[in-house]
Amino acid sequence: MPQRLIKHVRILAIETSCDETAIAIIQASPNGCTFRVLSNMVLSQIELHTKWGGVVPNLAKREHQKNLSMTLLKALRDAGFSISKSQIPISNQIPNSLPAVATQQALQACKFQILNSILEKNEELKKQFEKHIIKLPPPNIDLIAVTQGPGLEPALWVGVNFARALSFWWDIPLVGINHMEGHVLSALIEPKGISNFQFSIFKQISKSKTQNSNHLEFRISNLEFPAVALLVSGGHTELVLIKKPLQYKIIGETRDDAAGEAFDKVARILGLGYPGGPAISRESEKWNFQFPQPRLVPSRARRAISNFQTNYKSRTSNSKQDISLPRPMIHSKDFDFSFSGLKTAVLYMVRDLEKQGKNIKKLRPAIAKEFQDAVVDVLVSKTIRAAKQYKIKTILLGGGVAANKELRKRLAEEIKNTMPLTTYYLPLTTVTGDNALMIAVAALIRSKRAKKNAWKTLKPNATLKLS
Repeated sequence: MPQRLIKHVRILAIETSCDETAIAIIQASPNGCTFRVLSNMVLSQIELHTKWGGVVPNLAKREHQKNLSMTLLKALRDAGFSISKSQIPISNQIPNSLPAVATQQALQACKFQILNSILEKNEELKKQFEKHIIKLPPPNIDLIAVTQGPGLEPALWVGVNFARALSFWWDIPLVGINHMEGHVLSALIEPKGISNFQFSIFKQISKSKTQNSNHLEFRISNLEFPAVALLVSGGHTELVLIKKPLQYKIIGETRDDAAGEAFDKVARILGLGYPGGPAISRESEKWNFQFPQPRLVPSRARRAISNFQTNYKSRTSNSKQDISLPRPMIHSKDFDFSFSGLKTAVLYMVRDLEKQGKNIKKLRPAIAKEFQDAVVDVLVSKTIRAAKQYKIKTILLGGGVAANKELRKRLAEEIKNTMPLTTYYLPLTTVTGDNALMIAVAALIRSKRAKKNAWKTLKPNATLKLS
């Protein structure tokens, strides 16, 4: 799948599709199958957005503008590049004469004019770029990659314009990358000779420390075709068929809420805070045998989602609570998903239990566990059915929700029990969320698409699809 290169290639990748400001630098070997992570920075905005209960696009945009230049400086320093400021470079082909000086000044004025046109709609980004980046010596980078979409459009514009500015100013080829392809490929990133590997995620640049784990070697696992990828995040829930390298077909997707979005909304209903995925997972782990195991009633699971108001049973018996939720579309003939009704079923359940005088805080672990089980049941069932129908050789898991322990475990169990000859790849938990490392790997595989003048035309696409 990776392309054979003629030399070691260094890639600088930028990711700003949502609320993580991320930059990674990798050095790929000539065979294109192994690479070293020279730097991997992820700056989280979670604390900022928590009080709003979700990501606010314009706040995310503002933070990206403030932090991108400084994050890049830190990434370059970690990667071993010199970041001492120098004079703005001027062509050494111009002779040292008065007319030449005038020509030099004209060329420099032209460069600044073009740079201003790239950054004119991002004032804070422009300010930080001029303060920190302009006088840096161009680093020994062969390719710049940036998330082009999908994602939040205001956030995407910041990353794309930053990458365009760097590509122009440093004269380095640029390529736009599909964020979801990054999630597909994240499952193939494998540390060489080390287990339980973790990358760090920072809340402030000033508190980020150079990781001793940087510069370790990684490999890109071989992918047998046909393959299917289950991509589960806050904005997407998709089943993607991959028959050939870099050829994708979405065979199933959510018709309403993505699974990660449903986790966020249910966590809010239960008073568990944001982000909802980790909160629901932690709460479900508190469930114990003071409650009977939540169970799926098949007849209920087959009912239309419009009847979700009655699709759960709340029964008190000897102070024990039996809680059931629907598994929406689990028996549909297609591979689509729907989680909006499941979220609403939880809302109605909580309201009814409160009317009955039940202690919701006490019941919260059981509700969280049943909700998580419902989502996982649907995701696993649809994935296995798709894998059987298309005679799949490899199953991949990706996206932020791929960090969920129950999903990782249950999918592995089902593959082992029902399709033991199928290979299962899942990502390191710290590359399940948004990160630039997966964008760098996608760029490595698509390096032939990079163009020197891409900075002139590259634009974000908030609804970009895999194809």
